[in-house]
Amino acid sequence: MADTRPLDAEALALFARKGREGGPSVPQAGEANGVKVRRVMQLVADLARRPFAELRILDLGCGEGVYAIEAALRGAQVLAIDARSERMREGAAVAERHGLSNVRFAQEDVRRVSRATHGEFDVVLMLGILYHLDMPDVLDVLANVCARLLVIDTLVTLAPDTEFRGYRGQRVREHADDDPAEVRRARQLKSIDNAHSFRFAKDALVRALRDAGFTTVVECHAPLEPGKAADRVTLAAIKGEPVKLATYPWVDGASEEEIARRIEAMQGGSGGR
Repeated sequence: MADTRPLDAEALALFARKGREGGPSVPQAGEANGVKVRRVMQLVADLARRPFAELRILDLGCGEGVYAIEAALRGAQVLAIDARSERMREGAAVAERHGLSNVRFAQEDVRRVSRATHGEFDVVLMLGILYHLDMPDVLDVLANVCARLLVIDTLVTLAPDTEFRGYRGQRVREHADDDPAEVRRARQLKSIDNAHSFRFAKDALVRALRDAGFTTVVECHAPLEPGKAADRVTLAAIKGEPVKLATYPWVDGASEEEIARRIEAMQGGSGGR
């Protein structure tokens, strides 16, 4: 059962400022971020298969930790990671004031996290971090996700103009090539060091998740998020066992590319249901 204790005024003020440093162009900043937190918590509650109190959750790129704290209030054991410490310190102070010993904040690079370094989690959250990573780092991060359930909220490109290893997307400038490390680190809403990031087209991101071993990838449309940008999506990816079919055994063991070629060859024939 969720802990219904109210947060203090200082914590609510912190979360009400979330994202506002990015200016008026940032959608769902401040109090409006509540609809995104509701969506993520509902996804975890519905798809994790167990109560929060039985979950071990990893929050990558946690910032001030609003999702980590929300999950910890429900009893989850949470590790919240960010490469920058400034916003994390504020979240850690909130957790300490409210006696949330089940959430820990750690300054680490998400690109260095793996099953070998951090163990297994039930749920991994990647919320507003994926589109700050460049290739091939982003593929390595997806390949190293150490959980059955991954929840992603990210920007995607609606106008892909480049390709990396067959994944369509767009390279986005994060910093000038000659910006020193301290300048890059000071930009709270940018990448920690890479000058460019890779923004997937949505279909390419789904394919990258499939290639990383997730058997199901679904897009979340409810709970509703009024004001969500057209180029931002929430995806849930689950690692399970691939099903086998008795009714259409030709599908079993075939790669997605082989299946696509066979379906293309079938087009124009008599349709079925």
